[in-house]
Amino acid sequence: MFCPKCGKETDASGKFCQWCGADIESVQSQPVATPAPEEDERPDVGVYAGLGRRLVAFIVDLILILLIDLVVAGALGLFRGFQNLFFYAVQRIPVEQLTVEGTTAALFGSIIAAYGITLIVVPWAYYAGFESSRSQATPGKVLMKLVVTDLEGNKPSFARTTLRFFWKYISALIIFIGFIMIAFTRKHQGLHDILSGCLVLLQQDSQ
Repeated sequence: MFCPKCGKETDASGKFCQWCGADIESVQSQPVATPAPEEDERPDVGVYAGLGRRLVAFIVDLILILLIDLVVAGALGLFRGFQNLFFYAVQRIPVEQLTVEGTTAALFGSIIAAYGITLIVVPWAYYAGFESSRSQATPGKVLMKLVVTDLEGNKPSFARTTLRFFWKYISALIIFIGFIMIAFTRKHQGLHDILSGCLVLLQQDSQ
């Protein structure tokens, strides 16, 4: 037989290992520790929404966000920032001709404001606001009967949905693998869902 402590072959008739002196009988009688259940083995809290429904909801939300961007850009005068980037980067027009101030700071300030508000601020307020609201869903998700929850199936906080939104940039940067994961993970979670501790569920009829 082999010693369960040092692994060397020892006399089967002996109580102690002739190499390390371990009490073979007591070592063998010790219970084997069972691994703790993985987090993914938590009980299901609902029906997890698949990639197809979530893609349709995304397209609807994208259209609405673009419409909101147009309104916001018009109200805040952001179209000049979009034009400045085109004129400066593509047509190579000098900085002093693109802004009233004629400075690089004014030029890039208008560009950052235009793209920052329309690509980050508006989508962030849209997703984080709707998903942490009473409906727990954006208009696109409401149309597809989806809700966003935490891992226990409860309404997520604004901080959690904010994290979920910004993690989407990571899901997109890795050639959209973070989104493709939705089709292959057991709970249909994208990378941004996993990192923020969120689930997307089919809305129950009782809700």
